[in-house]
Amino acid sequence: MKHFRDRNFLDKRYLSARRFRHWAALFLLTDTAFLFAAWILRPEAFVRMALFLLLFTALALAAGIFAELRRQRREEAALRRFLETPEERTRAEFLAHVPKSAAARELCGQLLSLQERVGEANAGLAEYRDYIEAWVHEVKTPLTLFTMVLDNHKDEMPPGVHARLQYAQHRLNENAERILYYARLHTDHPDMRFSRFRLDECAREALEEYRPLLEEKHILTALDLQEAEVDSDRKIVSFMLAQLFSNAVKYADGKEGKIAVSIRREEDRVYLSVCNNGDGVPPEDEPFLFDRGFTSSRPNRQKATGMGLYLVRKYGQKLCVGVRLSERIPYESGFGIELVFSR
Repeated sequence: MKHFRDRNFLDKRYLSARRFRHWAALFLLTDTAFLFAAWILRPEAFVRMALFLLLFTALALAAGIFAELRRQRREEAALRRFLETPEERTRAEFLAHVPKSAAARELCGQLLSLQERVGEANAGLAEYRDYIEAWVHEVKTPLTLFTMVLDNHKDEMPPGVHARLQYAQHRLNENAERILYYARLHTDHPDMRFSRFRLDECAREALEEYRPLLEEKHILTALDLQEAEVDSDRKIVSFMLAQLFSNAVKYADGKEGKIAVSIRREEDRVYLSVCNNGDGVPPEDEPFLFDRGFTSSRPNRQKATGMGLYLVRKYGQKLCVGVRLSERIPYESGFGIELVFSR
């Protein structure tokens, strides 16, 4: 009775029942012929024979429609199981309901073949992702040695050479981290560890990693960081902040570069914004700013990879952290990105 209360079910069954209209027409034609013969041979029994034939026809049609609809339900259920889990067992169950359908057999074969190719492709992607992660970890070993050499032999190098080597080391490490997080982004169950931490402290630590780069480019920083605690994955948030700082440094004004980092609390939200005083974002580029590979229409952005802000948006979605263009730019020009955390 539950199915018959479903309007969609009734509509579907009504459409399926229309397939019986030729049988209904045949029954009515046969009944008409018998009733005409009865009217000629036994006029006194015409009414009773007419009622009997019409009742018999109605019952026969109802039984046929019920049996056909029941068969269709079983066929649809078997097809649904096969589509949800394409394998030999569900394929055999479905074909048992349509043993004479060559098209169904061919379709099932193609679907199983496609499923096999998809499985092979997924396995290849997983293997490639594992290789990338292993490669990044291998690269980090010489990068760590590079960092130790720079720290231990700083006094033996000219300041300009040391600054440039430190800049190169930072860029290499940044790109390696970006590749690693991009590979992890597409895993079914990315490793996330939520905890409560001070967002202002996390921002200071992430910005400190960019201190050599800021000094190399003579970029001034203005910090307005209110104390704020959030629940999230601190390591991933640090990575997101690193991408925002990298983006801000890259597009700050070339002569008098400035970056502003602020944290404010409003009701049950915490807002962290990273702004620069560069040329800003053209209005036509704003809808695509977080798309993968987007590098803008401006000549000074054509060398960008278009991956940093894409990763920020994607990991923001996984952490339930809002990512948007900041509406509060403390400079006459430039643009900023704002992260929105729930407290």
